[in-house]
Amino acid sequence: MKPIRIVLYLGVILISAIMLFPFLWGVVLSFKDNAGIFTQPTSFPPKWDFMKYVDTFTKSHILILFKNSLIVAVITTIGALVINFFSSFAIARLHHRHAAMGNFFYFFFLTATAVPIFVLLFPIYGISIALKPLGMGVDSIMTLPWPYIAGSIPFGTLVFVGGMKAIPLEMEEAALMDGAGLLRILFLIDLPLIMPVFTTLTIFNFLGAWNEYTLASILLNTNTHFTIPLASAFFREEFSMDYGAVMRAVIMILIPQLIFFYIFQRRIIEGMTTAGIKG
Repeated sequence: MKPIRIVLYLGVILISAIMLFPFLWGVVLSFKDNAGIFTQPTSFPPKWDFMKYVDTFTKSHILILFKNSLIVAVITTIGALVINFFSSFAIARLHHRHAAMGNFFYFFFLTATAVPIFVLLFPIYGISIALKPLGMGVDSIMTLPWPYIAGSIPFGTLVFVGGMKAIPLEMEEAALMDGAGLLRILFLIDLPLIMPVFTTLTIFNFLGAWNEYTLASILLNTNTHFTIPLASAFFREEFSMDYGAVMRAVIMILIPQLIFFYIFQRRIIEGMTTAGIKG
């Protein structure tokens, strides 16, 4: 093995160890009580009592929090993908026949990335108050997906349009000559070709909605309606001064996300590479 490759592997191992250390240390601390955390923070716990995790799981109502976050994330992901898929197809193909119009809508959507979320908090809150009689207002988990979907459009447009433009126009023209309609072209030709991009946006939209905190903290007030990130901020208050319980709750929240990233990491890299090169 070449020396440069050995150095590279050692560097990767070192960086991975540095990034993993806080998580592993948190796991160790989660099995301790307050006295053990403050007096012997670097030692292993005298007993690995997993019943502490069961107790924290019951008291923190994590299943309800996961359900709320899952509902919001699924609705957001589906809505964002549907809107971005169709709008990006229109923008990509308008570019060929009406370049000025296609470019206008493309850059119009992208300008939304320059608008900070804090500027939008007041109008979003006002709209949520107006929608409260419909069950989609303040203090309802159904109020979160709609601003999340709107916020995902700029990035989704950037990635989807790049993937759409990489599809040879001749393939769609050949399908039209064979009698295929617009929907058949979209779902039988375009979608399979940009599936890596589609999968990547699915993952990013899902995790973005799952981890969002700012809007959730403004629009949700009741504990039973909290999403995972919002509830995490209140764990210290809920468990008073039990820092071990706080750490256990955080670990239980992080583990599903780590598993999710581990399963789909290849898809994320593949999709972003495809969009970046071909776009």
